[in-house]
Amino acid sequence: MPRDELSEELREFLIESFENLDRTEQDLVGIDVRADNHEVLAATFRTLHSIKGACGFFELAHLTTLAHEGESLLSVLRDEPALLDDLIVQVLLDLIDGVRRYLGVIEETGADGDNLETELCASLRAVRDNLTHPGGNAQPARGPTNVTEEVRLAPNIVVFAPTETAAEQAPPKPSANTSHVNLLDQAIRVDVSLLDRLVNLVGELVLVRNRTVQIDSVLGDQDLSAAVQRLNLITSELQEQVMQTRMQPMESLFAKLPRLVRDLARSLGKEVRLTTTGGDTELDRGILEAIRDPLVHLLRNSVDHGIEEAEERRRLGKDPTGQIAISASHEGGSVIITIVDDGAGIDPTAIGERALRLGLVSSEALAALGDRERIELIFLPGFSTSEEVTSVSGRGVGMDVVRTNIERVSGSIEVTSESGRGTTIVLRIPLTLAIIPSLMLLVAGQRFALPQLSVVELLRLERESMADELAFVGETLFLRRHHQLLPVVDLGALLEVETRRSRSELDLVTIVVVHINGREFGLLVDRVVDTQEIVVKPLDSFIQSAQVYAGATILGDGSVAMILDLGGIASRSLLALEEMTMVDESIDEGPAADSETVLLVDGGDAGLVAIPIYEIERIEEIAANEVQLLAGRPVVPYRDDIVELVTVSELLGGSGELSRVGPLRFLVPSFGVTNRVVVIHEIVDITMIEGLRSGSTILGGKIVQVLSLAELLVAEMGGECERV
Repeated sequence: MPRDELSEELREFLIESFENLDRTEQDLVGIDVRADNHEVLAATFRTLHSIKGACGFFELAHLTTLAHEGESLLSVLRDEPALLDDLIVQVLLDLIDGVRRYLGVIEETGADGDNLETELCASLRAVRDNLTHPGGNAQPARGPTNVTEEVRLAPNIVVFAPTETAAEQAPPKPSANTSHVNLLDQAIRVDVSLLDRLVNLVGELVLVRNRTVQIDSVLGDQDLSAAVQRLNLITSELQEQVMQTRMQPMESLFAKLPRLVRDLARSLGKEVRLTTTGGDTELDRGILEAIRDPLVHLLRNSVDHGIEEAEERRRLGKDPTGQIAISASHEGGSVIITIVDDGAGIDPTAIGERALRLGLVSSEALAALGDRERIELIFLPGFSTSEEVTSVSGRGVGMDVVRTNIERVSGSIEVTSESGRGTTIVLRIPLTLAIIPSLMLLVAGQRFALPQLSVVELLRLERESMADELAFVGETLFLRRHHQLLPVVDLGALLEVETRRSRSELDLVTIVVVHINGREFGLLVDRVVDTQEIVVKPLDSFIQSAQVYAGATILGDGSVAMILDLGGIASRSLLALEEMTMVDESIDEGPAADSETVLLVDGGDAGLVAIPIYEIERIEEIAANEVQLLAGRPVVPYRDDIVELVTVSELLGGSGELSRVGPLRFLVPSFGVTNRVVVIHEIVDITMIEGLRSGSTILGGKIVQVLSLAELLVAEMGGECERV
């Protein structure tokens, strides 16, 4: 079998074994039999033990036998180092050569080969028996062939010269490492820092390439164009090859997981079987290291909280041995890692009740959450389902750290579960963060880079189609897409490079639909310029604090473009990612002549509530920790003023309790009441109601209360107001 057809795992085994044998041989050659050689013998034993262990995986029976005989001899010597003499040292060197010969056969054929070392195995047994039974007649099978005499030439130079008896015997078999060039001679161990510097230099070359391509497009010289084209090809190939040096197979991470699962399952008294697939999927080593701890944590959670005990699984009609499967695969420019278990799953109701007991969510906020949002409560800091702290779990430092670490490498995590059936966790990780393909966006004359990995769709809408595609709630813009209402962020206004555009200014709009953590929203930009491979440059801490930039890059013309951080943009826009996508259940059959547009909201205890759009000036969001108490009432600073928070439920005589976690969304009235705003749970839809009037109506099969904010707020204040 040609060497390039060997599996990656077998190649790694051969390279590592050749390296370890070289190091062991050096230790044995320089050994002083009169000294305490316990460490050398222990290291030699570990080398043989590692080779023997790997042989079982690769089904190398003959090499296993030889390694076992050597291991048996070394176990005696390791316990009694004083038994070591020159004869035994030579036997150990012969053992090293024999193992090398076997490895050479495996390298050339990919298989175990014949039983080449029967004499050597017999010699090892004879020496061992002679050491354990000194009075016996056991002798090395090779007779005096290996007897040597130590000759010291200098304090640090030791050679072994054959005695006269040995000279009369046939010469020993040649050492495998002198008979051919093995895989070790074709492999080079390179320091990681050197690779990092090389990647940085290639990144700089890519920037120069981009600049050269842009200059060529302006000058249009034929000779220059040919040279630039050649430079472009070479740079792209060099970039691909250099980036490949940083790639590592997922197997290097997967290989350590079975032992983790086994030990954890034994400590918990459970039976668990782990299967892994896609170990040959490659990922940048830096990212691989970054996701190691999150993956281990997720796996521990599956064993601890997911898989039931064997008796419980039998009672439920399940296989007593729980199953956990981890798979990795490429999808576009990212790696998808999926963790699936067939355990108890996640009960949304139990998660909600636990979060309530821990004080992480209010009863009012919890009532407004669906099953998916309740499951995502596990990502709140301090959340834990364990009632007591153990060595495995219960400290409340878990899934929030997992999500943070995954997002730190521009990844995302999604959890789906069915109670009683199991849980599926999907990690989406970029292949590399050094050089990434990106969309170049133009906003207020400035260019910004958006990683293509996060882009779902590009839309360019003219005024004629806006009525069907876009909807305003006050000044907040929503995009109707696939039966959902997606919030749209005016990127220029958010980045403070231009003022917020009103609906009258939207003649032609470009919207980039993006996703993060399984949710989607839109970015309103001037236009998409082109796509480029960009080199990511880190930012200083004072720029990082803005939270909307993930880095910077240098463009072909030498200018700097900021790289957008979608997680930061969502946070800065106060988009509650768990709730920002709204179901659009309305069927647009055209509004009746006397129909009014209403905002359908979840009013908590008040249920579904419809509020006329003309009564709403703006929809705002604030963090729950910004709420303060003034004369016993909740208030917040808003536009250089102080406004009181009133819930929809409170206006109808119900509870005024506010959520203590996540953002608070409130409506700013469009009429004369300026010191009160109305808190809602979430926006459900924008729809039309025929013959709008206060009271109750049925909408989409659901009872909806129609409210007039003007009537309710003014009635409480005992005055009148005018519609603006």
